[in-house]
Amino acid sequence: MLLLRSPFFDSSVLDHFLDEMNGSVQLPYWRDADHNSFSFSDTIGEIVNNDNTFSVQVDVSHFKPEDLKIQLDGRELKIEGSQETKSDHGFTKRSFSKMILLPEDADLSSVKSAISNEGKLQIEAPKKTNTSRSIPLILLLNIDFFSCIFQFV
Repeated sequence: MLLLRSPFFDSSVLDHFLDEMNGSVQLPYWRDADHNSFSFSDTIGEIVNNDNTFSVQVDVSHFKPEDLKIQLDGRELKIEGSQETKSDHGFTKRSFSKMILLPEDADLSSVKSAISNEGKLQIEAPKKTNTSRSIPLILLLNIDFFSCIFQFV
């Protein structure tokens, strides 16, 4: 069928309607899954990296503590959660995996984790303390240092 455009009719309204209709037909059937109330973002969470500590907070409120696994391999911190719920009508499986590279000055032997009642997982690594120190320099005036030492021996 050939459509002829009328010079008396505003075709931009029709074009807009046809474009929207064409776009909605081309959407995949799973498009509404993006608006699900249960979703995880691609972000890690709140990260703090200052002179004293490195910490990360992740919302894991949909998981029980026994569904979580935290591993440290070198400086790579891996947080995983996996959960299966079975019912008469089927089952639901939820999982996530996050990997964070800890800073080079993080004290890897002192990494701690805790989870709040609200489901906020907090992982903290204190920074290594600077083991260097200043050594004061004493200026000896007109005294031969080695002769002073040998006189007292």
